[in-house]
Amino acid sequence: MKYIMLSYGTQADWDAGAEYAQAHPDEQFGPADGFAHQLIATGEFVYAAGLSDPTHTQWVTPSEGGSVVTDGPYAEAKEHLMSFGIVDVGGNERALEIAGQMSGVFGRVEVRPLEGGGVDDV
Repeated sequence: MKYIMLSYGTQADWDAGAEYAQAHPDEQFGPADGFAHQLIATGEFVYAAGLSDPTHTQWVTPSEGGSVVTDGPYAEAKEHLMSFGIVDVGGNERALEIAGQMSGVFGRVEVRPLEGGGVDDV
């Protein structure tokens, strides 16, 4: 079953992560480097990525006769989606175990089964 793991943070969190990445260029996955390599070794890792600075966000909204593009995250948003990872595991219990380990690095982690990934097992 495939699950997506979403981590959120503030602009300050993103800035701290960018500083960390500059100080540790040898770590492919930043502070989660060792943890990610463990998932690669077990075959549970599918994909992970950090997102660019939240100030580069653009929203595309339908409107009459087309769409409207708005730059930047909403000002009232305190947290932004910062990174995500996809794992392929035996079930919900293992997904939550991995999310628990991830939360030690990223704080709160949202866990969702991917459609078509055996959601009946959740």
